[in-house]
Amino acid sequence: MSDLAKTKTEIPCPGGGNPIKTTYGDVAKKSKLRSNKGHEYHFNNSSQSKLRNAMKKLEQLQVKFEKDMENAQEDFFEAYQNVISSADVLLKR
Repeated sequence: MSDLAKTKTEIPCPGGGNPIKTTYGDVAKKSKLRSNKGHEYHFNNSSQSKLRNAMKKLEQLQVKFEKDMENAQEDFFEAYQNVISSADVLLKR
Protein backbone atom coordinates (compact mmCIF):
# COMPACT_ATOMS: atom_id res chain seq x y z
CA MET A 1 0.00 0.00 0.00
CA SER A 2 1.34 3.41 -0.94
CA ASP A 3 1.87 6.35 1.38
CA LEU A 4 -1.07 8.15 -0.21
CA ALA A 5 -3.35 5.16 0.32
CA LYS A 6 -2.31 5.08 4.00
CA THR A 7 -3.02 8.80 4.49
CA LYS A 8 -5.82 9.36 6.97
CA THR A 9 -8.86 11.42 6.05
CA GLU A 10 -12.33 12.14 7.38
CA ILE A 11 -15.60 11.91 5.48
CA PRO A 12 -18.67 13.77 6.76
CA CYS A 13 -21.28 11.45 8.23
CA PRO A 14 -24.23 11.22 5.83
CA GLY A 15 -26.58 11.46 8.83
CA GLY A 16 -24.89 14.55 10.26
CA GLY A 17 -23.01 12.84 13.10
CA ASN A 18 -19.30 12.59 13.73
CA PRO A 19 -17.13 12.27 10.62
CA ILE A 20 -16.03 8.83 9.47
CA LYS A 21 -12.29 8.41 10.02
CA THR A 22 -10.71 6.38 7.24
CA THR A 23 -7.87 6.37 4.70
CA TYR A 24 -7.79 7.21 1.00
CA GLY A 25 -7.00 3.55 0.34
CA ASP A 26 -10.18 2.44 2.11
CA VAL A 27 -12.27 4.91 0.10
CA ALA A 28 -10.66 3.60 -3.10
CA LYS A 29 -11.15 -0.10 -2.29
CA LYS A 30 -14.02 -0.73 0.12
CA SER A 31 -17.52 -0.97 -1.34
CA LYS A 32 -19.00 0.87 1.64
CA LEU A 33 -18.05 2.80 4.76
CA ARG A 34 -20.23 3.01 7.85
CA SER A 35 -20.41 5.75 10.48
CA ASN A 36 -20.66 5.10 14.22
CA LYS A 37 -24.41 5.72 13.98
CA GLY A 38 -24.84 3.14 11.22
CA HIS A 39 -25.18 5.56 8.30
CA GLU A 40 -23.36 4.30 5.22
CA TYR A 41 -21.74 5.42 2.01
CA HIS A 42 -22.04 2.88 -0.83
CA PHE A 43 -19.36 3.74 -3.35
CA ASN A 44 -19.62 3.56 -7.13
CA ASN A 45 -16.98 1.18 -8.52
CA SER A 46 -16.38 3.42 -11.54
CA SER A 47 -15.67 6.43 -9.31
CA GLN A 48 -13.36 4.33 -7.15
CA SER A 49 -11.48 3.19 -10.25
CA LYS A 50 -10.95 6.83 -11.24
CA LEU A 51 -9.70 7.59 -7.71
CA ARG A 52 -7.26 4.65 -7.84
CA ASN A 53 -5.99 5.83 -11.24
CA ALA A 54 -5.54 9.38 -9.94
CA MET A 55 -3.67 8.07 -6.87
CA LYS A 56 -1.42 5.96 -9.09
CA LYS A 57 -0.71 8.97 -11.33
CA LEU A 58 0.19 11.09 -8.28
CA GLU A 59 2.57 8.40 -7.05
CA GLN A 60 4.23 8.11 -10.47
CA LEU A 61 4.64 11.89 -10.69
CA GLN A 62 6.14 11.94 -7.19
CA VAL A 63 8.74 9.32 -8.17
CA LYS A 64 9.52 11.20 -11.40
CA PHE A 65 9.82 14.48 -9.49
CA GLU A 66 12.27 12.93 -7.00
CA LYS A 67 14.43 11.57 -9.84
CA ASP A 68 14.33 14.88 -11.71
CA MET A 69 15.25 16.73 -8.51
CA GLU A 70 18.25 14.44 -7.93
CA ASN A 71 19.44 14.99 -11.50
CA ALA A 72 18.96 18.76 -11.23
CA GLN A 73 20.94 18.86 -7.97
CA GLU A 74 23.77 16.85 -9.54
CA ASP A 75 23.81 19.20 -12.55
CA PHE A 76 23.81 22.22 -10.25
CA PHE A 77 26.73 21.04 -8.12
CA GLU A 78 28.69 19.97 -11.20
CA ALA A 79 28.16 23.40 -12.79
CA TYR A 80 29.06 25.11 -9.50
CA GLN A 81 32.30 23.12 -9.22
CA ASN A 82 33.07 23.90 -12.85
CA VAL A 83 32.66 27.65 -12.21
CA ILE A 84 34.97 27.51 -9.18
CA SER A 85 37.61 25.30 -10.81
CA SER A 86 37.73 27.30 -14.07
CA ALA A 87 37.91 30.72 -12.40
CA ASP A 88 41.04 32.85 -12.75
CA VAL A 89 42.72 33.22 -9.37
CA LEU A 90 44.43 36.48 -8.51
CA LEU A 91 46.60 36.58 -5.42
CA LYS A 92 47.63 39.92 -3.91
CA ARG A 93 51.05 40.40 -2.41
